[in-house]
Amino acid sequence: MSSPENHPAGKPQDSTRPVSGDKPGAPATGQPRAAGPQTPSQPGTPAGAKSTAGPQTAAGTPSPAPKSAATSGKETAKTKSPKGEWGVFRTVVVLVGLVLAGFGAYYLITGTSGLPDTDISGPSPTLESQFRFFAAMMVGVGAAFITIGVKFEWANMLWMVCLMVFIGGIGRVLSWAFSGTPHFLMIILMVIELAFPAALLVWHRYIAKTTEIRNEYAARG
Repeated sequence: MSSPENHPAGKPQDSTRPVSGDKPGAPATGQPRAAGPQTPSQPGTPAGAKSTAGPQTAAGTPSPAPKSAATSGKETAKTKSPKGEWGVFRTVVVLVGLVLAGFGAYYLITGTSGLPDTDISGPSPTLESQFRFFAAMMVGVGAAFITIGVKFEWANMLWMVCLMVFIGGIGRVLSWAFSGTPHFLMIILMVIELAFPAALLVWHRYIAKTTEIRNEYAARG
């Protein structure tokens, strides 16, 4: 143990002496450590761990905000299929409606006497009433086609009216099977009523699918 005599009064102790607990070679307490390369670490991140933060933009440059789903949806909605495809399709739908409505109006006015190859001198009032009723329904189906083709806001209803025409063609098949061969004009109408609605729906589905694919590519680009 050193005594007070070994340290003259008024002489400060050497601050470079290592304090107990310091490792050999480490700078003494109170002296600044040598500046070396240091890696900034985030709070709570262990040393040496890789940062999971995404790519940083240059200082002072705001990072672009991600597009919201609503904005992306609006951009996708703006990209449509070429108008030529839908224009031709809608024109065909309107023409089909006009033909159906024209036939219906004709039979609504003339009744059973307007049918080809008929020699009914005095048609039954019951048959005449039923025939004119279905003629009016034919006018309604034609009007539905015209409305869908013009507005095209109820395109899903196209499936319903096409199904109605197709079922009408099945009715002609049953009539042929149970009552005999009708006039050749009725056979032509039967073939059209069975084949055309299916072809129209396939065409509609094709244009809708190609439009969807175009919109997806446009959204990615």
